[in-house]
Amino acid sequence: MKTLLLVISLVMLNGCATIGMMPTDASEVDFDAVEGKTGWSEYQHAETFYGYSPEQVYEAAKVGLGNAGFSLRKVDKIKGVVIGEHGMTAHDWNVLAGVYFRSLNGKDTQVRVLVEGSKDIGFSGDVTSDGWSGKILSGLRTYLNDTYQAVLKVDKDDIK
Repeated sequence: MKTLLLVISLVMLNGCATIGMMPTDASEVDFDAVEGKTGWSEYQHAETFYGYSPEQVYEAAKVGLGNAGFSLRKVDKIKGVVIGEHGMTAHDWNVLAGVYFRSLNGKDTQVRVLVEGSKDIGFSGDVTSDGWSGKILSGLRTYLNDTYQAVLKVDKDDIK
């Protein structure tokens, strides 16, 4: 019985996503790779933020991960990486997400979000949601628009 419990525990722990699974630098990320589900409980999405610097995107990445429920685990503005961990969900032991960014031409910044879920089979198979990357990107967009585009917002009362 003890052996069975030990084996089950090791299998469950072996399936957890770890920081070591994530690229440690934006230079290790293929920004032009396929998007969507790219592996067992792995999802990737990319977006280009026109008119935003890497420094602005770096700050937005921290907020975007936080708004999606992730705790920051590793951040490095110079390497272009922000990694967060979500912890246990109804379907996963833990979920890691990395936001990788690089400057395209000094004015625009390209972003790649990589989400890794636990590698266990579980009762319902691989059900890590690809919605994590969308939630994170949405948080980035909202932060950037609210913080840096305030000059462009129009108050209808000002027009009268």
